[in-house]
Amino acid sequence: MNSVLANSLAEKIRRYLTQKNTSALRRLLARQNFADVAEVMESLLSREEAVCCFQYLNVGQAAQVLTSVNDELQHACVSSLPTVLSSQILRMMPTDDAVDILQEMDTLESQRILEEMPFDTDTRMLHHLMMELPDSAAGIMSTDFITVSVEATVGEAMAMVRKAEEKDFIYYCYLVDAEDRLLGVVSLKQLILHDESVPLSRIAQFDVKSLLVSFDQELVASIFRKYYNLLAMPVTDADNTLRGVITLDDIIDVIDEETSEDIYRASGINLEEVDERGLLIGPVFGAFKARFPWLSITMGGQFLAATIIAHFSETVSAAVVAISFMPLLTGLSGNMGTQTDTITVRGLSQGLITDDNIWEKLRREIKVALITGLFFAVTVGVLSLLIYHRWQLSLLLFFWIAISLCISATLGMVVPYSFKRFFNVDPAGMGGPFITTLSDILTFLFYLSVVTMLLKEMI
Repeated sequence: MNSVLANSLAEKIRRYLTQKNTSALRRLLARQNFADVAEVMESLLSREEAVCCFQYLNVGQAAQVLTSVNDELQHACVSSLPTVLSSQILRMMPTDDAVDILQEMDTLESQRILEEMPFDTDTRMLHHLMMELPDSAAGIMSTDFITVSVEATVGEAMAMVRKAEEKDFIYYCYLVDAEDRLLGVVSLKQLILHDESVPLSRIAQFDVKSLLVSFDQELVASIFRKYYNLLAMPVTDADNTLRGVITLDDIIDVIDEETSEDIYRASGINLEEVDERGLLIGPVFGAFKARFPWLSITMGGQFLAATIIAHFSETVSAAVVAISFMPLLTGLSGNMGTQTDTITVRGLSQGLITDDNIWEKLRREIKVALITGLFFAVTVGVLSLLIYHRWQLSLLLFFWIAISLCISATLGMVVPYSFKRFFNVDPAGMGGPFITTLSDILTFLFYLSVVTMLLKEMI
């Protein structure tokens, strides 16, 4: 929806809410696409307006809107409704999306909603999925899919497709045995193209790419990247029993979530304290808690760097020209470290950097840093010689720029790899602030030490 139409819809919603014209508001919302309503609620309406607007959606539309708004607004909307109505809406949602919402609620609230649901197969599945880890394959999978016997025909499979509910994933039919073990898969396209009397065993694919329920969602996303032509992948347990499916739209959500987390972590912002939207419009204290940890670590490191500078106070006052290049040195080395850290984190997440090739990749990054360092070393060295006419200073800058960039590149690869390899910690965001601070400390310490030794030539 373009901005003009979105703003127009938002204004109409506000006007009807102000006038308490509920019948007009219901008619207006019923004519809208759920994605447009979700966009307006999330971006243009206040939290109170969005929650009030949600209460006038019909049940089916409300279920669709909930899948499209952020977690915080989801919780606010569901909590504003009577428990019976909340349970009806969640029952109409894909199982994985309903579980995500229930897991975000406190235990008592989610339990009250579940108690209002008829205790059938769908509700039992909700109970089961809520016990799974939310960031695992089991936590993001859906149980709304179609299974058929491996002995069935195309006609029998098509009959199952026609009986499917609107929320069911129908593009693949999964072939199972009597104990629900996954044997094969057949696409809806194949069912349409073949005669109804054809046995599924003749057209099915039996080399099925599947996921284990214990797989982490990042691993699931990387597997989907490898098999990019699949719309969904089945999820099985250790006995190959079919437990659910993960669809492409679920993976897009995971990739978007993981990418956002990595971007913010690289800047030292912790999204565990507040969601992405909360950083801009949420409580100020929540935004403060998200930024505080790494800023505290940076403060401690830079305080140590300041202590090092103070220790060389005589050198600082005596060799002003040499000291004036310190911001340039720390800027170049810090930037090189941050760039290498970003490349390493992405390489680790995509499986391009492993225990087997880490030394090869490290040598490559050092070569890149050396070539880059030599370029800037020559540039800065020549410019400093032309401006200050001190060959000793130019020589020092030449060697230290080349060396410091190689050191920073080494830190940029070793630090995130070590976090991942030895501590099993996600390196995204761990390296950036740490590498920059450590690079500054090493630059101040060694550069000032060398300047002190060459002080007579520098003056």
